[in-house]
Amino acid sequence: MFRKFNYLKHKAGKLREELDPTRPKSGLMDQIEQLYEEAVAVKNLIIRSNLRLVVSIAKRHVGPVDNFFELVSDGNMSLMRAVEKFDFGRGNKFSTYASWAIMKNFARTIPDELRRRDRFRTSNEEMFSATEDVRSDQYEQEHAQEQREQQIGKILERLDDREQKIIISRFGLVRGQEPLTLKEVGAEMGVTKERVRQIEARALSKLRKAAQEEKIEIPGL
Repeated sequence: MFRKFNYLKHKAGKLREELDPTRPKSGLMDQIEQLYEEAVAVKNLIIRSNLRLVVSIAKRHVGPVDNFFELVSDGNMSLMRAVEKFDFGRGNKFSTYASWAIMKNFARTIPDELRRRDRFRTSNEEMFSATEDVRSDQYEQEHAQEQREQQIGKILERLDDREQKIIISRFGLVRGQEPLTLKEVGAEMGVTKERVRQIEARALSKLRKAAQEEKIEIPGL
């Protein structure tokens, strides 16, 4: 996919150089636009294929006072930038490159991760090992994760069915389910992606209020 993505961008860029801004040819402009649209479609496919990776890494990094949903949002931005910068010609796997980019971003935004990055930054493998050792006791990790899921499930009950579906779909809160884009959720529900965005914002506001009322500290609100 990256070979096709880079080829489409390169070809569109070359044609753009041939474009005379004073007398642009409509046929050439249409061709450039078509190439860019195809490139964006390939890019979006790559992003959708790796959204679950963002959620997985965010779950490993989230702490008791961290915002899980913000971490996912930040991770998605890192994923998008990684797609643009990835050089497939070097022979590396994109998942490895993207994981590194996402965790490096988290290391800048989470103080504890920043300290760990300063201690373990000699290689990608060491960084991956450091993130796996955030908590020394695996049982405590699993127990904390179960508690978070129970707490999230409790306040999700405060939302109506449509709001619940959007939050669960957007953030991949069901195990084994990949996060969906605004457009994908909208297609499932028969509404525009902007409408999904509005409902999502309203639902997150309700969740924050519910968490405060229940005196529950949810990483993600």
